[in-house]
Amino acid sequence: MSSYRDSQGVVQVERRMHPQLRAIYDDARRRIDRFFHDSSDWAGTPIDYLALRVVHEAYPDLAGDDVRTLVSAIERRCAKPWSDAR
Repeated sequence: MSSYRDSQGVVQVERRMHPQLRAIYDDARRRIDRFFHDSSDWAGTPIDYLALRVVHEAYPDLAGDDVRTLVSAIERRCAKPWSDAR
């Protein structure tokens, strides 16, 4: 497992298990953020299905499990906004 120094200089163990997903998280979030914040009806289609499709089309080399992991992380982030100070 890798480690890093936090803002106070203390060595922390890196918890993230999928650095390749972290690298594309911001771009993927920009692509699907509207699904989780828009109050309009998406023609009865489940929002997570649409988000999965968009991410899979944008990153066709990702395995299905990785697509679901990425969309789930983005959905959780949109459901419970964190402070930008973190």
